[in-house]
Amino acid sequence: MLFDYKDKTEKTVQSKLYISSPINAILEGLYRDDITIDALKKKGDFGIGTFNNLDGEMIALNGSFFQLDLDGNAMPVDGGMKTPFATMCHFQPILEEEIATPMTYSAFERHLKLVLPSDNMFYAVHMKGWFQKVETRSVPRTENYRPLAEATGDQKIRHFKDIEGHLVGFYTPSFVPSVNVPGYHFHFIDSSFSAGGHLLCCEPEHLDIRLQIFFSMELTLPRTLDYLTASFVRNAKTDLEKAER
Repeated sequence: MLFDYKDKTEKTVQSKLYISSPINAILEGLYRDDITIDALKKKGDFGIGTFNNLDGEMIALNGSFFQLDLDGNAMPVDGGMKTPFATMCHFQPILEEEIATPMTYSAFERHLKLVLPSDNMFYAVHMKGWFQKVETRSVPRTENYRPLAEATGDQKIRHFKDIEGHLVGFYTPSFVPSVNVPGYHFHFIDSSFSAGGHLLCCEPEHLDIRLQIFFSMELTLPRTLDYLTASFVRNAKTDLEKAER
């Protein structure tokens, strides 16, 4: 076990995880909000999310934001672009781990479960290194009200082989499935910041892993009419299992 509180958590006590909207809004098909990338930058330099109308996957690393389009191509993001859902933090890792041997995806998943000190906390996770294989997806631009579980049926998958890159993501405990994606949720971008997407699976060869633990969370509730008048009738757990896998 790699967890040791000694002096390491002092700098993270004041650090908060920021979630711009509950994930159940996205599940219901509410794909527009007024939160800009410039506003997100005030909440953190590290994160993942999407853009209004699901127009690409979002990834933020070291303060740089990228849009990963339907074909998996990465482009720098204008500060005025808006997001209906993003998870952000000021990344201050206190835990480190290394994967030094090639792994299948199932072995990788088992390893990640052992890394966490507790399943009942939120974490930010950055992994950098080499992958034998990476499989990502992006979904096409989608208008409001089409449930996410349906929109992801039109996803486009991209395959990478023998590639160096980054996994940026978060771990969310299982007791808040309407707030964020339970378990691990990663986006991938290659080391040249030219391609990536929502991670479906991977086979790491060598990775440096850094984790940050959170003791508090800030959640923003949208003020749009769509959100204020929505009836949240969909099963978050079932829809997420279909949409995020």
